[in-house]
Amino acid sequence: SRRAAGNTHGFSLLEIMVALVLIAVVIVSVIQLSSANLRNLATADDQVEALAYANAKMREVLALEKLEDKSWNEMDDYGYSYEITIAENLKERTDALGVQMKDITVVTNWINNSRKKQIVLKTSKMVSKADALIDVDNQSSPDDIPDEAMSIE
Repeated sequence: SRRAAGNTHGFSLLEIMVALVLIAVVIVSVIQLSSANLRNLATADDQVEALAYANAKMREVLALEKLEDKSWNEMDDYGYSYEITIAENLKERTDALGVQMKDITVVTNWINNSRKKQIVLKTSKMVSKADALIDVDNQSSPDDIPDEAMSIE
């Protein structure tokens, strides 16, 4: 046989077919990964945009002069709705202190491609009890609060 003598001049038909199948599998895999990556990029872009709006809303809430325990809903011009909640936390631990811990939650909802999506941001903020005692109408101020109410024991 010629093969045994080392006189081979090329590949057999079987070797060529196996090589073509392997190349086809690799090409199909690369194309599928690329399309999956493009879908993921579009989703990530959508989520990054929503996160930016949610972060802006959280900063807006944190900038409020007075953080009262309450919940409310808002809607913006870009199709995002917000559920905002402010609630006192660790009350038993802060009763003897001159501060309150407020938990702030901003739930951002939007619809993309007929699917409802949501991002939840949570944080805590320490506020002075003197600031928390100030009436909404500014009828009292920290100067009007007796020293006993403002002292830390």
